[in-house]
Amino acid sequence: MTTDWTKTFEDLPDEELTKLAILRVMECTNGIIQFMHRDKDPEALSIEETRKAMGFSMSAIKRMQIVLENETIHFAEPTKDIMADVRKLYISGMKQNNDEDYAEFMRASVACMKACGHYRLKSAKDKLFSNCYAFPPYTYDWGFGYCLSLLK
Repeated sequence: MTTDWTKTFEDLPDEELTKLAILRVMECTNGIIQFMHRDKDPEALSIEETRKAMGFSMSAIKRMQIVLENETIHFAEPTKDIMADVRKLYISGMKQNNDEDYAEFMRASVACMKACGHYRLKSAKDKLFSNCYAFPPYTYDWGFGYCLSLLK
């Protein structure tokens, strides 16, 4: 699969990029939580908190719907289609050790983060901090930090 990910994400409406920023900060936060747990990091969350974060994140990714305390975020069909392609790359690359698909997944991720931009990602972190209690609030800084690392 060869896709111009930069154009794909930059062509999305602002509203969809705002939603994607929330999804990506949440996904990255969950990813860090999972890695910390597997690595037995001294700051890892409890198994219960880790499972809760994973369940919430996986539900949002699979349904392309994020249920917050004060709203439910729904994605437009074109965004769902794009993210389904990205998810296939993630599964093939990360779970099935396909290096080419993992590299393509990372290109898509970087393009998504760049299209969202620092301001949207920061706003997404703030929104999750205030309106999503599936993760301990301070952990959103972890995901946000990782997102920013992809912007460099």
